[in-house]
Amino acid sequence: MRKLGLSKTARRIALVLILLSLVGVAYAAAYTILQYTITATVEANPAVTFFQWSTGTKYNTFDYGITIFPSLRTIDENITHGVWDWESGTHTCYIRVESLTNTANIDYLNCTIYNSTTQLVTQKWTDFSTLPTSWSPSFTTMYNFTYTMWIEINATSSASGSSVFTMNMEVENP
Repeated sequence: MRKLGLSKTARRIALVLILLSLVGVAYAAAYTILQYTITATVEANPAVTFFQWSTGTKYNTFDYGITIFPSLRTIDENITHGVWDWESGTHTCYIRVESLTNTANIDYLNCTIYNSTTQLVTQKWTDFSTLPTSWSPSFTTMYNFTYTMWIEINATSSASGSSVFTMNMEVENP
């Protein structure tokens, strides 16, 4: 290093950098990258889906609005959308409350899915302290049957503003 015309300080810095690079090389870890492939096939809708009563159009999601009043139970026996098993075979489903804004407004939520011959499930939620709630007991849909969604909401005496429920329906083997 003396032949390079470096000062004593520059030689020390170069020596430290060389030693640090050697230490880094000595402790380098070897690793292997493993790989797997996922093929995701797109279908328009699962075998059981929501549908709009007025048009018969299938939906994977929908929005619904209802007016509630403090200390009163509000019932809507047939909301704007229903449940439709449009693919051959029976399918097991579940429902749950994923989230709720302004929980202080709601005393309970009751949801029933039924048609003229069969009540598939009635689920009442009264505790929204831990969300999402657990899945409802399973219910089985029948091929080419449509089902009505019946909603009952009881508001607390201090209810004000708005609350938004996000509901989920799980379909096994869609």
